[in-house]
Amino acid sequence: MGAYSAHNGRRGRRATRLATGITLAALLGLAWGAAAPAALAAKQPTGSPTGTLSAGTAQAPIGTVTRTGSFLVDGNGRMFVPHGLMMPAGVTPTATELDAWVQAGFDAAGVTVPLSAAGRFPDPATGATTNDPGLLAAGNVVRTLTNRGFVVTLRVVPVGGATVAPTALQAALRRLAAAFRDTGGLAGYELPHAQTKDAAAVLAASAAIAGVDPFHLLWREQAASFQPAATVAVNDPTGFLTSWPGGDAALGGLTAAADGNTVGWLYPAPAAGPLPPALARAYPLAIAGTPASFGTDAAGTFSLRYAPGTLPSGKPTPAGWVSAVSLPAAAYPTGYTLALTGARLVSRPGSALLCVAAQPGATQVSLTVTPTTAGSAPTPVPNAGAQVCADPAVAAPASTPATAAATRTGTAAKKDDYSGPLLWALPLLGAAVMALLLVVPFRLLRGLRVGADRSGSRSPFTDPDDPPAPDDRADAPAAASVTSPETTADGLPTQAAAERPARHRRAARRGPA
Repeated sequence: MGAYSAHNGRRGRRATRLATGITLAALLGLAWGAAAPAALAAKQPTGSPTGTLSAGTAQAPIGTVTRTGSFLVDGNGRMFVPHGLMMPAGVTPTATELDAWVQAGFDAAGVTVPLSAAGRFPDPATGATTNDPGLLAAGNVVRTLTNRGFVVTLRVVPVGGATVAPTALQAALRRLAAAFRDTGGLAGYELPHAQTKDAAAVLAASAAIAGVDPFHLLWREQAASFQPAATVAVNDPTGFLTSWPGGDAALGGLTAAADGNTVGWLYPAPAAGPLPPALARAYPLAIAGTPASFGTDAAGTFSLRYAPGTLPSGKPTPAGWVSAVSLPAAAYPTGYTLALTGARLVSRPGSALLCVAAQPGATQVSLTVTPTTAGSAPTPVPNAGAQVCADPAVAAPASTPATAAATRTGTAAKKDDYSGPLLWALPLLGAAVMALLLVVPFRLLRGLRVGADRSGSRSPFTDPDDPPAPDDRADAPAAASVTSPETTADGLPTQAAAERPARHRRAARRGPA
């Protein structure tokens, strides 16, 4: 066996205590690091994509369009009127096309999501179905549109006009809803007329979506009551037009019917060439009140009337909420003049987007826009929708959680999950603080140990597994067999030997010089 010195023993025990302290500090630091992100996450605001929210929240994503009674409404509860185009599967509009849509005054779009007969979402380009690549392709198109302010409806269209079995359809809709649940700027999911003839299947499909996505509606196509040859997408008791008999030559009938029934429309995008001129039409994007009527006559004069005091939900209209009216340049190529009662204009003169704020106490707002014969076309706005409309004379209104940041639309907005430097800095800081706090007790431990060595008695903090101090000398086995006047016959120390000062024992350990 090797020699064991008092110096080496004390140094070994100090090293052991130091290692134990470092281990405890590291464990406490890790515990701090695990708790810090949770505490930070609890303080983070909820919200999302372009507004997307985390799956555990109970509020709709930013820019969600839903229904109140017989009206579509935006996140602020204002009546929403969709005007826009429906895109074929696999087609992403270019920046030039989006500019043209904004200048035409469109605020909505339909994105076609193909569905196979087996209930899978294939890639529009390759037809592959593994892992539903069509959902990723649709998400890219949705992001492109919502980044420019468009409200999107996802149109689930079976490939080749096939009818998908109800169970496969429900499973597919659940996956679709899970993929887009937290996506901002959506008006919901739409099924073609061929898939909505069975009322029980429609109810089951709606329940499948609601079980995953409580924010977005299911729209089902059916024949329009005011024109049986036309198609409307309905969520009772409201909807919007999706087709009209006669094609492009009859677009005047489409727009007039929509205005007369105070509904909007989505029209199939042209395969090539410019937009049909009839689609660039004046209309209200959002109405901060209860609408009475709106439309454009044969001379191109647009009129709008509404009661500003009450929203479609029946709740009072908060101060500062404004109505927005689109006046595209194609409809007023040489400018316009307007007459306004019960409200004031809060947008720039000559803008293609009118922002109208009701006067306090007004019971009705009336707006008339007449084309002029000489003048400049309205100044276009950079993005679709009514987000830029606000009343500068009134503080920002207390909007619903879904629209607290109106400029964040679609899926391009980042989620509010915190991922900043505090997540890694706080654990390190916690470990350092814990290490510093542990220095004091360990220094005390060390001091008590040194005192024990000098006094020859054990401290109550001394590890009971440590060998007694008298056994620390290297020649302990030999000294144990020597009989001195201060030991008994069996080698046990007498009272005098036990009380010998510690310095005498240290001198005995060193032996003769």
